[in-house]
Amino acid sequence: MASVPTVNRDNLRIARENIGLSTTAATKQISASRKDLVAEWEVGTSTPSWSQISKLAKTYNISELLFFSNNAIERHRTVPDFRVSPHEGSDARVQKLVNLVMTRQAWLERRFKEAGYAKNALQGSGKNAKTPQALARFIAEKLDIDLSEIKRLSSREKALNYLVERAEANGIFVGKTVSYHRLEVNDLRGLFVSNDYCPFIVLNRRDALSAQIFSFVHELAHFFRKTDAISNSLSFRSSDKQVNPEEILCNQVAANLLLPDEAFKENSYGKKEIEAMSDAYKVSELFIFYRLKDLGKISKETQQYLETQIKKEMEENLRIKREKDDARSGGNHVNNMKDSNGDLFNRVVNNSYLDNKINYVEASRLLRFTPDQV
Repeated sequence: MASVPTVNRDNLRIARENIGLSTTAATKQISASRKDLVAEWEVGTSTPSWSQISKLAKTYNISELLFFSNNAIERHRTVPDFRVSPHEGSDARVQKLVNLVMTRQAWLERRFKEAGYAKNALQGSGKNAKTPQALARFIAEKLDIDLSEIKRLSSREKALNYLVERAEANGIFVGKTVSYHRLEVNDLRGLFVSNDYCPFIVLNRRDALSAQIFSFVHELAHFFRKTDAISNSLSFRSSDKQVNPEEILCNQVAANLLLPDEAFKENSYGKKEIEAMSDAYKVSELFIFYRLKDLGKISKETQQYLETQIKKEMEENLRIKREKDDARSGGNHVNNMKDSNGDLFNRVVNNSYLDNKINYVEASRLLRFTPDQV
Protein backbone atom coordinates (compact mmCIF):
# COMPACT_ATOMS: atom_id res chain seq x y z
CA MET A 1 0.00 0.00 0.00
CA ALA A 2 1.38 3.37 -1.01
CA SER A 3 1.79 5.82 1.86
CA VAL A 4 0.70 9.43 1.57
CA PRO A 5 3.61 11.83 1.04
CA THR A 6 2.83 14.03 4.05
CA VAL A 7 0.10 14.54 6.64
CA ASN A 8 -0.87 17.23 9.18
CA ARG A 9 -0.09 15.37 12.41
CA ASP A 10 -1.78 17.97 14.62
CA ASN A 11 -5.02 17.59 12.67
CA LEU A 12 -4.79 13.81 12.99
CA ARG A 13 -4.62 14.18 16.75
CA ILE A 14 -7.29 16.90 17.14
CA ALA A 15 -9.76 15.01 14.92
CA ARG A 16 -9.27 11.90 17.07
CA GLU A 17 -9.60 13.81 20.34
CA ASN A 18 -12.75 15.54 19.07
CA ILE A 19 -14.44 12.20 18.72
CA GLY A 20 -13.19 10.94 22.09
CA LEU A 21 -11.11 7.96 20.93
CA SER A 22 -7.73 6.80 22.20
CA THR A 23 -5.06 6.06 19.59
CA THR A 24 -5.46 2.32 20.17
CA ALA A 25 -9.27 2.52 19.85
CA ALA A 26 -8.93 4.55 16.64
CA THR A 27 -6.49 1.99 15.22
CA LYS A 28 -8.95 -0.83 15.94
CA GLN A 29 -11.61 1.05 13.96
CA ILE A 30 -9.54 0.95 10.78
CA SER A 31 -7.06 -1.93 11.04
CA ALA A 32 -6.47 -5.39 12.49
CA SER A 33 -2.83 -4.53 13.18
CA ARG A 34 -1.44 -5.17 16.65
CA LYS A 35 0.60 -1.99 16.36
CA ASP A 36 -0.81 1.33 17.52
CA LEU A 37 -0.74 2.75 13.98
CA VAL A 38 -2.57 5.98 14.80
CA ALA A 39 -0.04 6.81 17.52
CA GLU A 40 2.80 6.23 15.03
CA TRP A 41 1.17 8.54 12.48
CA GLU A 42 0.56 11.26 15.05
CA VAL A 43 4.20 11.31 16.21
CA GLY A 44 5.52 10.93 12.67
CA THR A 45 7.34 7.59 12.88
CA SER A 46 5.22 6.31 9.98
CA THR A 47 2.53 7.58 7.63
CA PRO A 48 -0.85 6.09 6.66
CA SER A 49 -1.83 4.75 3.25
CA TRP A 50 -4.46 6.42 1.10
CA SER A 51 -6.91 3.66 2.06
CA GLN A 52 -6.21 4.19 5.76
CA ILE A 53 -6.70 7.95 5.38
CA SER A 54 -10.11 7.28 3.83
CA LYS A 55 -11.11 4.94 6.67
CA LEU A 56 -9.85 7.40 9.27
CA ALA A 57 -11.86 10.26 7.74
CA LYS A 58 -15.04 8.18 7.93
CA THR A 59 -14.30 7.22 11.53
CA TYR A 60 -13.70 10.84 12.53
CA ASN A 61 -16.61 12.23 10.44
CA ILE A 62 -14.43 14.76 8.61
CA SER A 63 -13.19 15.39 5.08
CA GLU A 64 -9.98 13.60 4.02
CA LEU A 65 -8.62 16.96 2.86
CA LEU A 66 -8.35 18.18 6.46
CA PHE A 67 -5.53 15.69 7.07
CA PHE A 68 -3.47 17.55 4.48
CA SER A 69 -4.60 21.13 5.19
CA ASN A 70 -2.30 23.70 6.79
CA ASN A 71 -5.34 25.11 8.63
CA ALA A 72 -5.85 23.62 12.09
CA ILE A 73 -9.03 21.70 12.83
CA GLU A 74 -11.12 23.49 15.45
CA ARG A 75 -11.26 21.70 18.77
CA HIS A 76 -14.78 20.68 19.74
CA ARG A 77 -15.99 21.84 23.10
CA THR A 78 -17.15 19.21 25.55
CA VAL A 79 -20.91 18.64 25.70
CA PRO A 80 -21.99 17.89 29.31
CA ASP A 81 -22.89 14.24 29.72
CA PHE A 82 -25.91 13.87 32.03
CA ARG A 83 -26.56 10.21 31.30
CA VAL A 84 -27.32 7.80 34.13
CA SER A 85 -25.20 4.61 33.93
CA PRO A 86 -24.50 4.60 30.18
CA HIS A 87 -23.60 1.24 28.67
CA GLU A 88 -19.92 0.37 28.69
CA GLY A 89 -18.40 1.23 25.34
CA SER A 90 -21.15 3.66 24.35
CA ASP A 91 -19.08 6.79 25.03
CA ALA A 92 -17.17 6.61 21.75
CA ARG A 93 -20.40 6.13 19.78
CA VAL A 94 -22.07 9.06 21.53
CA GLN A 95 -19.01 11.24 20.93
CA LYS A 96 -19.03 10.27 17.25
CA LEU A 97 -22.63 11.51 17.03
CA VAL A 98 -21.66 14.75 18.81
CA ASN A 99 -18.79 15.13 16.34
CA LEU A 100 -21.19 14.71 13.41
CA VAL A 101 -23.53 17.38 14.83
CA MET A 102 -20.69 19.84 15.38
CA THR A 103 -19.31 19.21 11.88
CA ARG A 104 -22.74 20.05 10.46
CA GLN A 105 -22.96 23.12 12.68
CA ALA A 106 -19.58 24.39 11.48
CA TRP A 107 -20.78 24.21 7.87
CA LEU A 108 -24.18 25.78 8.67
CA GLU A 109 -22.63 28.61 10.67
CA ARG A 110 -20.33 29.54 7.78
CA ARG A 111 -23.26 29.53 5.36
CA PHE A 112 -25.49 31.64 7.64
CA LYS A 113 -22.76 34.19 8.33
CA GLU A 114 -22.02 34.50 4.60
CA ALA A 115 -25.74 35.07 3.97
CA GLY A 116 -25.91 37.72 6.71
CA TYR A 117 -28.34 35.81 8.92
CA ALA A 118 -28.90 36.92 12.52
CA LYS A 119 -28.19 34.70 15.51
CA ASN A 120 -31.02 32.58 16.90
CA ALA A 121 -32.71 34.98 19.32
CA LEU A 122 -34.70 32.30 21.18
CA GLN A 123 -31.70 30.28 22.33
CA GLY A 124 -31.08 31.00 26.00
CA SER A 125 -34.05 33.37 26.19
CA GLY A 126 -35.70 31.34 28.97
CA LYS A 127 -32.83 31.53 31.46
CA ASN A 128 -34.67 33.98 33.68
CA ALA A 129 -37.75 31.79 34.15
CA LYS A 130 -38.01 31.21 37.90
CA THR A 131 -39.83 27.87 37.92
CA PRO A 132 -40.29 24.83 35.63
CA GLN A 133 -43.93 25.87 35.20
CA ALA A 134 -42.91 29.37 34.08
CA LEU A 135 -40.37 28.01 31.58
CA ALA A 136 -42.92 25.51 30.23
CA ARG A 137 -45.38 28.36 29.59
CA PHE A 138 -42.62 30.47 28.02
CA ILE A 139 -41.62 27.68 25.60
CA ALA A 140 -45.24 27.00 24.60
CA GLU A 141 -45.78 30.70 23.94
CA LYS A 142 -42.58 31.29 21.96
CA LEU A 143 -42.99 28.18 19.78
CA ASP A 144 -46.79 28.51 19.52
CA ILE A 145 -47.37 25.03 20.98
CA ASP A 146 -51.05 24.36 21.60
CA LEU A 147 -51.68 21.40 23.91
CA SER A 148 -55.29 21.15 22.76
CA GLU A 149 -54.01 20.74 19.19
CA ILE A 150 -51.77 17.86 20.30
CA LYS A 151 -54.77 16.18 21.95
CA ARG A 152 -56.74 16.44 18.69
CA LEU A 153 -54.03 14.65 16.69
CA SER A 154 -54.68 11.00 15.90
CA SER A 155 -51.24 9.54 16.72
CA ARG A 156 -48.04 10.05 18.66
CA GLU A 157 -46.11 10.27 15.41
CA LYS A 158 -48.22 13.24 14.33
CA ALA A 159 -47.80 14.83 17.77
CA LEU A 160 -44.01 14.54 17.54
CA ASN A 161 -44.03 15.93 14.00
CA TYR A 162 -46.17 18.85 15.19
CA LEU A 163 -43.65 19.72 17.91
CA VAL A 164 -40.65 19.33 15.59
CA GLU A 165 -42.26 21.55 12.95
CA ARG A 166 -42.81 24.27 15.58
CA ALA A 167 -39.14 24.08 16.57
CA GLU A 168 -37.74 24.03 13.03
CA ALA A 169 -39.92 27.01 12.10
CA ASN A 170 -37.89 28.87 14.73
CA GLY A 171 -34.46 27.82 13.48
CA ILE A 172 -33.90 24.79 15.73
CA PHE A 173 -32.42 21.88 13.77
CA VAL A 174 -33.86 18.48 14.72
CA GLY A 175 -32.50 15.10 13.66
CA LYS A 176 -32.59 11.46 14.75
CA THR A 177 -30.14 8.63 15.20
CA VAL A 178 -30.10 5.85 12.62
CA SER A 179 -28.96 2.23 12.79
CA TYR A 180 -25.29 2.85 11.99
CA HIS A 181 -24.98 5.08 15.08
CA ARG A 182 -25.50 1.87 17.14
CA LEU A 183 -27.00 3.77 20.06
CA GLU A 184 -29.55 2.08 22.27
CA VAL A 185 -32.13 3.92 24.37
CA ASN A 186 -30.03 3.45 27.52
CA ASP A 187 -27.04 4.99 25.73
CA LEU A 188 -28.82 8.16 24.71
CA ARG A 189 -32.38 9.46 24.53
CA GLY A 190 -31.68 13.04 23.53
CA LEU A 191 -28.88 15.42 22.66
CA PHE A 192 -28.75 19.21 22.50
CA VAL A 193 -25.73 21.07 21.13
CA SER A 194 -25.93 24.85 21.21
CA ASN A 195 -24.75 27.16 18.45
CA ASP A 196 -25.51 30.85 17.98
CA TYR A 197 -26.78 30.25 14.44
CA CYS A 198 -27.77 26.59 14.23
CA PRO A 199 -28.70 24.87 17.53
CA PHE A 200 -29.22 21.13 17.11
CA ILE A 201 -31.43 18.54 18.85
CA VAL A 202 -31.05 14.81 18.15
CA LEU A 203 -33.48 12.12 19.31
CA ASN A 204 -32.94 8.36 19.48
CA ARG A 205 -35.19 6.83 16.85
CA ARG A 206 -35.09 3.49 18.68
CA ASP A 207 -37.06 5.01 21.55
CA ALA A 208 -40.83 4.78 21.85
CA LEU A 209 -42.62 7.71 20.21
CA SER A 210 -44.15 8.80 23.51
CA ALA A 211 -40.65 8.86 25.04
CA GLN A 212 -39.31 10.80 22.02
CA ILE A 213 -42.01 13.41 22.61
CA PHE A 214 -40.95 13.81 26.22
CA SER A 215 -37.23 13.82 25.34
CA PHE A 216 -37.81 16.43 22.65
CA VAL A 217 -39.48 18.89 25.03
CA HIS A 218 -36.75 18.12 27.57
CA GLU A 219 -34.12 19.14 24.98
CA LEU A 220 -36.16 22.26 24.16
CA ALA A 221 -35.76 23.22 27.81
CA HIS A 222 -31.99 22.88 27.38
CA PHE A 223 -32.24 25.07 24.26
CA PHE A 224 -34.16 27.84 26.03
CA ARG A 225 -31.67 27.68 28.92
CA LYS A 226 -28.72 27.23 26.52
CA THR A 227 -27.28 24.28 28.39
CA ASP A 228 -25.70 21.63 26.15
CA ALA A 229 -26.58 18.12 27.21
CA ILE A 230 -26.40 14.41 26.46
CA SER A 231 -29.37 12.85 28.24
CA ASN A 232 -30.96 9.47 28.84
CA SER A 233 -33.07 9.86 31.99
CA LEU A 234 -36.85 10.34 31.85
CA SER A 235 -37.30 10.62 35.61
CA PHE A 236 -38.70 14.02 36.63
CA ARG A 237 -38.70 13.46 40.37
CA SER A 238 -37.56 16.44 42.41
CA SER A 239 -34.79 14.54 44.19
CA ASP A 240 -32.60 11.91 42.58
CA LYS A 241 -28.98 11.60 43.64
CA GLN A 242 -28.01 10.02 40.31
CA VAL A 243 -29.49 12.70 38.06
CA ASN A 244 -27.89 16.09 37.52
CA PRO A 245 -30.06 19.01 38.82
CA GLU A 246 -30.17 20.51 35.31
CA GLU A 247 -31.64 17.26 34.00
CA ILE A 248 -34.24 17.18 36.78
CA LEU A 249 -35.24 20.75 35.95
CA CYS A 250 -35.56 20.07 32.22
CA ASN A 251 -37.63 16.95 32.97
CA GLN A 252 -39.93 19.02 35.16
CA VAL A 253 -40.30 21.58 32.36
CA ALA A 254 -41.28 18.80 29.93
CA ALA A 255 -43.72 17.39 32.47
CA ASN A 256 -45.43 20.76 32.96
CA LEU A 257 -45.61 21.58 29.25
CA LEU A 258 -46.97 18.20 28.13
CA LEU A 259 -49.17 17.52 31.16
CA PRO A 260 -49.83 20.66 33.25
CA ASP A 261 -51.32 20.47 36.73
CA GLU A 262 -54.74 21.59 35.50
CA ALA A 263 -55.05 18.39 33.43
CA PHE A 264 -55.58 16.43 36.66
CA LYS A 265 -59.12 17.20 37.77
CA GLU A 266 -59.81 14.04 39.79
CA ASN A 267 -58.58 13.27 43.29
CA SER A 268 -57.45 9.73 42.50
CA TYR A 269 -56.47 7.83 39.34
CA GLY A 270 -56.17 4.16 38.40
CA LYS A 271 -54.86 2.14 35.42
CA LYS A 272 -57.82 2.90 33.13
CA GLU A 273 -57.58 6.64 33.73
CA ILE A 274 -53.82 6.52 33.09
CA GLU A 275 -54.40 4.69 29.79
CA ALA A 276 -56.98 7.28 28.75
CA MET A 277 -54.67 10.19 29.58
CA SER A 278 -51.81 8.51 27.70
CA ASP A 279 -53.96 8.25 24.58
CA ALA A 280 -55.18 11.84 24.90
CA TYR A 281 -51.88 13.58 25.65
CA LYS A 282 -49.66 11.26 23.53
CA VAL A 283 -47.24 10.59 26.41
CA SER A 284 -46.29 7.32 28.08
CA GLU A 285 -48.27 5.69 30.88
CA LEU A 286 -45.12 5.56 33.01
CA PHE A 287 -44.63 9.31 32.67
CA ILE A 288 -48.26 9.89 33.69
CA PHE A 289 -47.85 7.50 36.63
CA TYR A 290 -44.84 9.42 37.98
CA ARG A 291 -46.64 12.71 37.39
CA LEU A 292 -49.66 11.50 39.37
CA LYS A 293 -47.46 10.06 42.09
CA ASP A 294 -45.64 13.38 42.38
CA LEU A 295 -49.00 15.15 42.73
CA GLY A 296 -50.27 12.67 45.34
CA LYS A 297 -53.11 11.46 43.12
CA ILE A 298 -52.39 7.71 43.28
CA SER A 299 -53.20 5.74 46.41
CA LYS A 300 -50.17 4.37 48.22
CA GLU A 301 -51.77 0.91 48.23
CA THR A 302 -51.67 0.66 44.40
CA GLN A 303 -48.46 2.54 43.64
CA GLN A 304 -46.04 -0.39 43.61
CA TYR A 305 -48.38 -2.68 41.67
CA LEU A 306 -49.13 -0.02 39.06
CA GLU A 307 -45.50 0.95 38.60
CA THR A 308 -44.42 -2.68 38.12
CA GLN A 309 -47.24 -3.38 35.66
CA ILE A 310 -46.64 -0.25 33.58
CA LYS A 311 -42.86 -0.78 33.46
CA LYS A 312 -43.35 -4.35 32.19
CA GLU A 313 -45.71 -3.11 29.47
CA MET A 314 -43.25 -0.36 28.51
CA GLU A 315 -40.33 -2.81 28.27
CA GLU A 316 -42.43 -5.13 26.12
CA ASN A 317 -43.43 -2.29 23.81
CA LEU A 318 -39.78 -1.25 23.48
CA ARG A 319 -38.81 -4.84 22.69
CA ILE A 320 -41.45 -5.05 19.96
CA LYS A 321 -40.33 -1.72 18.51
CA ARG A 322 -36.67 -2.79 18.59
CA GLU A 323 -37.50 -6.01 16.71
CA LYS A 324 -39.43 -4.06 14.09
CA ASP A 325 -36.57 -1.59 13.71
CA ASP A 326 -34.06 -4.43 13.37
CA ALA A 327 -36.24 -6.12 10.74
CA ARG A 328 -36.24 -2.87 8.78
CA SER A 329 -32.49 -2.24 9.30
CA GLY A 330 -30.86 -1.26 6.05
CA GLY A 331 -34.25 -0.27 4.68
CA ASN A 332 -34.30 2.73 2.39
CA HIS A 333 -31.01 4.55 2.91
CA VAL A 334 -32.27 7.86 1.55
CA ASN A 335 -35.36 7.91 3.79
CA ASN A 336 -33.27 6.92 6.80
CA MET A 337 -30.77 9.71 6.16
CA LYS A 338 -33.53 12.28 5.54
CA ASP A 339 -34.92 11.36 8.94
CA SER A 340 -31.49 11.50 10.53
CA ASN A 341 -30.57 14.88 9.01
CA GLY A 342 -33.94 16.49 9.75
CA ASP A 343 -36.09 18.51 7.36
CA LEU A 344 -34.47 21.86 8.12
CA PHE A 345 -30.92 20.63 7.47
CA ASN A 346 -32.02 18.90 4.26
CA ARG A 347 -33.67 22.11 3.04
CA VAL A 348 -30.69 24.34 3.85
CA VAL A 349 -28.24 22.05 2.04
CA ASN A 350 -30.54 21.56 -0.95
CA ASN A 351 -31.20 25.30 -1.28
CA SER A 352 -27.46 25.98 -1.13
CA TYR A 353 -26.98 23.52 -3.97
CA LEU A 354 -29.84 24.96 -6.06
CA ASP A 355 -28.45 28.48 -5.52
CA ASN A 356 -25.01 27.29 -6.76
CA LYS A 357 -23.41 28.01 -3.38
CA ILE A 358 -22.08 24.45 -3.18
CA ASN A 359 -21.47 21.80 -5.82
CA TYR A 360 -23.10 18.40 -6.28
CA VAL A 361 -20.30 16.50 -4.53
CA GLU A 362 -20.35 18.70 -1.42
CA ALA A 363 -24.15 18.55 -1.21
CA SER A 364 -24.05 14.75 -1.47
CA ARG A 365 -21.38 14.53 1.22
CA LEU A 366 -23.39 16.70 3.61
CA LEU A 367 -26.71 14.95 2.98
CA ARG A 368 -25.21 11.46 2.60
CA PHE A 369 -27.44 11.05 -0.43
CA THR A 370 -27.63 12.96 -3.70
CA PRO A 371 -29.40 16.37 -3.74
CA ASP A 372 -31.77 15.29 -6.54
CA GLN A 373 -33.30 12.86 -4.00
CA VAL A 374 -34.36 15.58 -1.53
